[in-house]
Amino acid sequence: MEDTPASYLFGPFELDPVQRLLLRRGKPVPLTPKAVETLLFLVENSGRLVDKEELMQRVWPDTFVEEGNLTTNIHLLRKVLGRGSKGQEYIETIPRRGYRFTAEVKKKPAEGQDLPVKESVKPKGITRERRELPQATEAPADVVVPAARAGASVPATDEAQGIGPKAGLRARPLTQAVAAGMALLGLVIVWTRLRPHRGLEPTEVKAGIRSIAVLPLKSLNSDPNDEYLGLGMADALITCLGNLHQVVIRPVGAVRKYANTDQDPLVAGRELKVDTVLEGSIQRLQDRTRVTVRALRVDDGVQLWGGEFDEKFSDAFTVEDSISKKVAGALALEITGDERRRLSRPYTGDSQAYELYLRGRYFWNKGSSEGFKKGVGYFEQAIQMDPRFALAYSGLADSYILMGSYSHGQIPPREAMSKARSAAEKALAIDDTLAEAHASLGFAKLNYDWDWPTVEREFRRALELGPNDARTHHWYSNYLMAMGRTQEALAESRGALELSPTDVAINEHLGWAYLMARQYDQAIEHCRVTLELDPDFAQAHRVLSLADLYSGHYEVAISGLQQGVQSTLADPVPMALLARAYALSGRAAEARHLLRKLQELSKQRYVSPADIGVLHGDLGEKDEAFQWLGKAYEESSNFLINLKVDPAFDDLRSDPRFADLEARIGLPQ
Repeated sequence: MEDTPASYLFGPFELDPVQRLLLRRGKPVPLTPKAVETLLFLVENSGRLVDKEELMQRVWPDTFVEEGNLTTNIHLLRKVLGRGSKGQEYIETIPRRGYRFTAEVKKKPAEGQDLPVKESVKPKGITRERRELPQATEAPADVVVPAARAGASVPATDEAQGIGPKAGLRARPLTQAVAAGMALLGLVIVWTRLRPHRGLEPTEVKAGIRSIAVLPLKSLNSDPNDEYLGLGMADALITCLGNLHQVVIRPVGAVRKYANTDQDPLVAGRELKVDTVLEGSIQRLQDRTRVTVRALRVDDGVQLWGGEFDEKFSDAFTVEDSISKKVAGALALEITGDERRRLSRPYTGDSQAYELYLRGRYFWNKGSSEGFKKGVGYFEQAIQMDPRFALAYSGLADSYILMGSYSHGQIPPREAMSKARSAAEKALAIDDTLAEAHASLGFAKLNYDWDWPTVEREFRRALELGPNDARTHHWYSNYLMAMGRTQEALAESRGALELSPTDVAINEHLGWAYLMARQYDQAIEHCRVTLELDPDFAQAHRVLSLADLYSGHYEVAISGLQQGVQSTLADPVPMALLARAYALSGRAAEARHLLRKLQELSKQRYVSPADIGVLHGDLGEKDEAFQWLGKAYEESSNFLINLKVDPAFDDLRSDPRFADLEARIGLPQ
């Protein structure tokens, strides 16, 4: 058997088969492991036809996935690679058969001697038919694709154009989670500031650790005021570790369900589809904090590393760099100079401000209206303690974004998004390399300013700094959907889910994306998957009912929405949706009754004028509809950003006033 080369060289690229790393002129190109595996197999077989079946077996062994996963990988690899010096594509499509890597490839052995790649044997025949998806327009060679997109699945449907319902095919629920594995670098990283009291020698690490989950630490304190510590610290570590691009760390949304449970960490690791889990405990003893952590390899339970840290809480930022080096060494990671600098930066030198920030994130992660409100209070206190604490401003921005969102509607969008934008801009004025703040600013501008070029620029910058951040991919997909770039939006949504497969909100979001793409069967199926994770998740129930409604299953939709109204009492969103279902099913009297209730309710709390406008449209009252949509425009309602794709506006599209509204918002025609 031929030795594995140190790397493969082609054009301006170098592909490291051991580190699973693609470089362009010496600089890393962010890709998910599935995209790298796809590229590696094609490069290893340069010059020969690799049929789809063979390639899928290599990338997804022993797992059935839709062919759309492979097609998306190929499409996005083409965007990353661009074209060769003579204008040729690096990856050639052989219709109905497979792909061929066309560039000349050289092997670079450890000794540095270049050798041409040898021709491989002929591929196996195709064993089963799969439908070919249309290829999108190629991007220039200097376009860098965010990591998660390379493994996402894009359904084979046309983009939504604002015309009648289009039922899609039922898709497989989840692709395998993306690999990566750096959280370890985590738990210790924010706590890396703690001097190890004692530690274990690291176990030899198997090649290929690519994903890691930091589980919430178990709090050993009985004081309920310290309940935030376990999840709060995990969140802080995950944020810090997002600076590392070699591996993927599961976001806090994926791990929070393990807080305050006795879940076996290896079982949790398998559920989260990661290679390594980091788990441990935390205890506050007056002014000191004791943290015990260990990293476990999920497939065999072997402990890769472990240690105990005992320090004053006020000294939490003193030895981060030295501990991060030890953890990186335990995982055999090579950290770049830029990554090392970002890992070592102290976000704040004030331990009390840091504790307030952890409390704020703890309540923000609850995902409830009350949690967001409490989070704002803690973030503001943290900023008062340290006005240069960029992460606290970022947390404040995130809180206002969700408080003003359509789903929560605690405060009017204009007020909420203005405050969110201001907080994000302050965070970036302090630290322009904070990926979270770029994402927050992009999302605020998406929902409030409608400054589309700036929105995309901020999201791309966030993904450049933190390519494995599921939330950023999630939010970026909202922008792509608003622009009518449906296929790209679905790819980003699936990429976010691949990075965070157990996050309820991200699961539901993919259902919503299918709804906007008018693939109602997929929307229904994915909402059901979401509700298996959390049967009480209200937004998933709403999207499910809308998919039933737009599919013509009126009574099923009405039944679901009635339950939503009963469970949330005075929440205007489910009430408005139920009124729409009545209107579309011909029960106009009941729809008008709820319309009057919404108008009365608006005197007591915020009710989106867009909801009332759409309802008038469903009742055939176009003048009233555009009057209320005008009010929604004046207050920058984020409901309007989806004018191009949302089926809710279908009854109004033929009216010239609708095109005028799209133009005022600045949506592409």
